[in-house]
Amino acid sequence: MTKQSIQRIYRAAQSALQTDGICTAMPINPAFETVIPAVPTHDRLLQTAIAAIPERPFADLKSALATGYQNLHWRVDDGGYYNNNANVGEGYKTGNMHALLVGQQNCPVVADDLLVGLFLLAPRTLYRDHKHPAPEIYLPLTGPHGWRFNMSDWQDHPAGHPIFNAPGEVHATRVYDTPFLALFAWTQDTQYPCEVVPADDWDLALG
Repeated sequence: MTKQSIQRIYRAAQSALQTDGICTAMPINPAFETVIPAVPTHDRLLQTAIAAIPERPFADLKSALATGYQNLHWRVDDGGYYNNNANVGEGYKTGNMHALLVGQQNCPVVADDLLVGLFLLAPRTLYRDHKHPAPEIYLPLTGPHGWRFNMSDWQDHPAGHPIFNAPGEVHATRVYDTPFLALFAWTQDTQYPCEVVPADDWDLALG
């Protein structure tokens, strides 16, 4: 039942990302690996975020996550995706969690240079300006949330609005009262860390 639940999430995520050609990198008929389930923290926050996913166009994925999210291996990033001692901010450290669907370990599908997963941020979290060599795709499942690129003005985008970050493009996200939950993909160069890009307005970004 656990493997069937994970496969259902995978297929629904794959379908959502393939809509309008947003991302076609997920393997079509993969061999599914055994996953060690883990939800180390933020269980209620994750439930709240899943409940906030709109039925259209994400009914299948919302249903699959509502009944099966606990079968994925969720983990907290305390700066592990960044260079040592990166100033990611306490809000990010205590307010994030992700589960890989495609990656190198503790995920349903193994790949050498591809990451696809689900990313959670708590309300009122600033995901500080940063960049990385990997090209990145976000498909927000909740919203609206604020985004900015290359230190330009903030823009609000709703659930379902894809975000494309080119390699090396500086970007940031701010979360309002609704938890941030998104599908994300790094489609190459996944071995390289993120780099925080300092900005002088982080204290003002959340109002």
